[in-house]
Amino acid sequence: MNDDASQTVEPTVLTRDYDAPLQMVFDAWTKPEHLQRWQVPFKGFQFEFAHVDIRPGGSSLHKMTAPNGFEMWLKTEYVSITPPDELVFIQYTSDAQGAFVPNPQMPDWPRDMQTTIRLEKVDGMTRLHLIWQPINSTPAQILAFEASRPEHGKGWGAGLEQLAAYLQGQ
Repeated sequence: MNDDASQTVEPTVLTRDYDAPLQMVFDAWTKPEHLQRWQVPFKGFQFEFAHVDIRPGGSSLHKMTAPNGFEMWLKTEYVSITPPDELVFIQYTSDAQGAFVPNPQMPDWPRDMQTTIRLEKVDGMTRLHLIWQPINSTPAQILAFEASRPEHGKGWGAGLEQLAAYLQGQ
């Protein structure tokens, strides 16, 4: 590993198939009324938007509250949206005003995490590829990301399971 802060980091890729139309899955990622019903890491969490403007160049700010009362704010900046196939956004831990704050559980966690959602029709299902990686990161941040790699499927994986349950109810 070198000291180049712009170095590319191998992304974490999670793939799931959903028994739902492609447009419905896309809408679940791009419409606030859907997002707030499923995009939490685990059951029992609450989701609340403080601001939402889902469009290229737009942003959202939301709070997740754990069952024990712990609150986490996340700022999302939407890079590109290509209906109904792809969504790219950058997300970071923030305060209630949307200003960056270090992750309280992992101080060296990368500031900017880019997520790409790619959707495709496969055998009557919708296949989702979630591609997640730090961008513009320091060597310490890259090390934190790499050290946590075995755990990446837990948070996003649980969220993707929440999405499956939500889509089944639609």
